[in-house]
Amino acid sequence: MEMPTKKLLTITSSLVQDSIEMPTKKQNSGDDVGFSDLPDEVVHHILNFIEMRDVARLSVVSKRCRELCISNPSLCLSNISSISGGPRFNSYVDRFMALRCLHGVKTERFGLRWSFEGSIDQDEEYYRVETWFQNAVNLGGVAQVHLKFILSSLQHFGLPPCLLRCNSLTFLDVDAGYAFLKLPSAPPYFATKLRTLQLHHVQIENDCNLGEMISSFKSLKVLRLDKISGIKGMTITNSSIEILSIVSVDRQLCDVEIQQLHKLYDLNLVWIPKPSSRTSLKISAPNLQKFQWTGFFIDDYCMRDSPDLLQALIGLHLPTQSRGNQASTKHNLVKILHSMQKARHLKLTDCFVEALLKHGCLPFSFDSVEELTLVRTSSSVDQVLPLSAILRGTTNLKFLNLKFINSVKNSMPSGELPFKMGYWQSQNFMFIHQLKKVVVQLFDRENEIELIKYLLTNAQELELMLIFYTSPVSSNVITELRKFKKPLTKLSLRSIIR
Repeated sequence: MEMPTKKLLTITSSLVQDSIEMPTKKQNSGDDVGFSDLPDEVVHHILNFIEMRDVARLSVVSKRCRELCISNPSLCLSNISSISGGPRFNSYVDRFMALRCLHGVKTERFGLRWSFEGSIDQDEEYYRVETWFQNAVNLGGVAQVHLKFILSSLQHFGLPPCLLRCNSLTFLDVDAGYAFLKLPSAPPYFATKLRTLQLHHVQIENDCNLGEMISSFKSLKVLRLDKISGIKGMTITNSSIEILSIVSVDRQLCDVEIQQLHKLYDLNLVWIPKPSSRTSLKISAPNLQKFQWTGFFIDDYCMRDSPDLLQALIGLHLPTQSRGNQASTKHNLVKILHSMQKARHLKLTDCFVEALLKHGCLPFSFDSVEELTLVRTSSSVDQVLPLSAILRGTTNLKFLNLKFINSVKNSMPSGELPFKMGYWQSQNFMFIHQLKKVVVQLFDRENEIELIKYLLTNAQELELMLIFYTSPVSSNVITELRKFKKPLTKLSLRSIIR
């Protein structure tokens, strides 16, 4: 039976500490188990949770401990600590890596978290770090590499050529701390087995072709570009990609084109372009099943091949001053609606729904939607009319979820006349006889309670009504709601603690 990791780490940490503080102390009981008596794979797993400075201390306890430290197939080097770094620490890492090379230790998982700030000679230190790369990679077997650098925003760094030529590499994660990433000018020797590539906080040089580098990874399945900057246009053509995430806060990005990605099934796009720039998004992914798009509205949108989406999340804001005419804006909004018309699970923000209503795009037919979520993100957006317009387009809705973001505070009734149950009755919603589950987070309070009464009264197949609230709900309201409940409907009210 395997020992739980937390308990094992606690026991072993105590053993390590005792061994370091009293290396000459002998065990008095034959039943006592020392750290070095544990199986190699257990010790190696524990070492992954220990900082490099502690590995250095442990390696001088005994010959066995030294062998275990050197032979660990997982290696993480870091000077991002108040007690790590400096010439002595770097010299120790030099010797440690040389010993691993001497004994032919293959590194399966390599991590490097390194700050170049405060370095006396950054060029010399960068060369030293690249040497460690070569020592870890050249013996073969490296499957996962995690890199995190702390540099100034004006510094440049490049991925070591030995890493990009590594045929065993399957996972690469790079966090550049917003420094410039130098990409190779030609891609003839890229890793052929790379399946996951993640780039975070990276500035791309203008003369580098990011799309060309991505296309060279023929086995790539997962691509995540998180807070990249420095490029105006991005074209993704790697047909092996299945999961694609692009999160950009750089307003220079104007054009995104995703071409013929036949295996792509999950696309996440967060894009906030510059208000004055002309922007376009073109997608060709016939097997796309999950599409999430948040940020700001763009000028030209096109999704070809009409994929059969399973899930769609759209949370777009229209700029306060529209760059195009009303007809052009409406045309693009309708194209967005058509591209997600077949989705079974649809999630929309109130700001986007309000824009649809404002430009005359609602009601719109959502015959395939079985689960609808409306997220409230702004207290200034009227909720009733956009919600009503969306619901009129649904015919097969089974699950309705009305929620708000935590940053939006609950508002008490203002005294204005709410939308009474008679208003909801007059809408003649076609979905009402299929509805089975409703989740409501109270925001407008009075308006939503009237909607709840309507649903409890008319949804004959309703199985569950779950109501969340932040400020107290009076017992009179609870009693009144229970009067509308059907015998087979479960009504539950739960407080959200902040």
